[in-house]
Amino acid sequence: MKSLKIKLDGIPIKIRLTLWYLLLAGMVVLLSGLYEYIQFQRSLYSSVDQSLEISVSQALSNIDMANGLPAFQNTENQPTASKMLLQSEFTIRILSPEGKVLESIGDKVLNAATDSLSAGYQTIQKDDLYRVLTQPIQDTDGQIVGWLQAVQSLEVIEETLGNMRTKLLLVLPVILLLTGLGGVFLANRTLRPIDQITRTAAEIGASDLSHRISYQGSQDEIGRLAQTFDSMLSRLEAAFKRERRFTGDAAHELRTPLTVLKGQLDVTLSKPRKKTEYESTLQALGEQVDRLIRLSNALLFLSRSDQKQLSWEPGSINLADLLDPIVEQILPLALERNLTVRTNIPAGLLVYGDTDHLIRLFLNLLDNAVKYTPKEGDIVLHAEEVPSGVRLEISNSGDGIPQEHIQHLFERFYRVESDRSSGTGGTGLGLAIAREIVLLHQGEIFVESEPGQGTKFIVLLPQPT
Repeated sequence: MKSLKIKLDGIPIKIRLTLWYLLLAGMVVLLSGLYEYIQFQRSLYSSVDQSLEISVSQALSNIDMANGLPAFQNTENQPTASKMLLQSEFTIRILSPEGKVLESIGDKVLNAATDSLSAGYQTIQKDDLYRVLTQPIQDTDGQIVGWLQAVQSLEVIEETLGNMRTKLLLVLPVILLLTGLGGVFLANRTLRPIDQITRTAAEIGASDLSHRISYQGSQDEIGRLAQTFDSMLSRLEAAFKRERRFTGDAAHELRTPLTVLKGQLDVTLSKPRKKTEYESTLQALGEQVDRLIRLSNALLFLSRSDQKQLSWEPGSINLADLLDPIVEQILPLALERNLTVRTNIPAGLLVYGDTDHLIRLFLNLLDNAVKYTPKEGDIVLHAEEVPSGVRLEISNSGDGIPQEHIQHLFERFYRVESDRSSGTGGTGLGLAIAREIVLLHQGEIFVESEPGQGTKFIVLLPQPT
């Protein structure tokens, strides 16, 4: 059984489909032919039985009991009837109570004797196949004085049924041949997209995901499979591009502080220096180390987020109690740039989430607002309850963000080109981390910005149920 299964598994699916199609079609044709044959046979036998019954009924009315024994009455039509019965291989005869033939009309089938005398139908096989109807002949006292039999040869019927069997046996292979050809055609046409998918998949490599099936056929299961395969390739190609960009940007961001560290160390160690110079160098090195730590922590967070390994301890949180300490922490940085920070957070407004993650979320958003708000600008923190939960807006004045950059702001390491050398010290991961935290809370985050009108980050968070 195991070897048979292996052999069957190795057969192409189009061949297996055709074989199953042939088997099913063959069974349908065979069963329908058998049903028609049985119905036709029953119809022929029923016709014979009705003919025998009519003949017996007419013959019983023409029996004479004048001599004490049953006999056919002599009529002018008897020779003609006897001739017709002989031509049709049909016999009517009278038997004694013991079964001896007393008289018969149509003696061509006299050899068709019955094994036992009993009223009803019989099918007997002698030199030929016969159908027999036997009826008792009774006198006025109800005593059986003989038997009346009508005998019909079934030779013609059997010949007809034999011809029908032969035709069925001849037609079945022709039907199966045509069915097989049709099955191969349909299987090839149906599975053609599968072959195209196979060829496309064989041409795909990690370095080239641009191939597509571009199926243009009907929107059936195969069509949806082809379209799903194309969609999957598009998602994979986009994911590979993001990962390659992420890897390149990560390497670039890590290389920059490491290069600075190496350069400052080499310069400092090149000759003896004063204490103040060493202290200044160590302070600069410390800043680069802090940058490396922030970058490493951000990368670690995103890696755990991708692997669904972030800690998650949600609960009901008072938004004002959460945000007030964060604003106080950001305020010194804002004052250095002469920024005005205003808050409008209703007391008692609750959100459902993880405290540590939400602190990181709002620290990133507020820190981002402080970095990119021009000096003497404004930052406004506003929260309100909406039907979908809690809506929190962090808006800042400034030049705004060009529309072509807004859809990319939450991508990892993405920064508007004009900011790459602005000295803000950002790594391009803050907004990506903010988005992951919001998604973890099953919320939403998006940006509204117009040139010269400033920027507004909007966060929607769920409330406790």
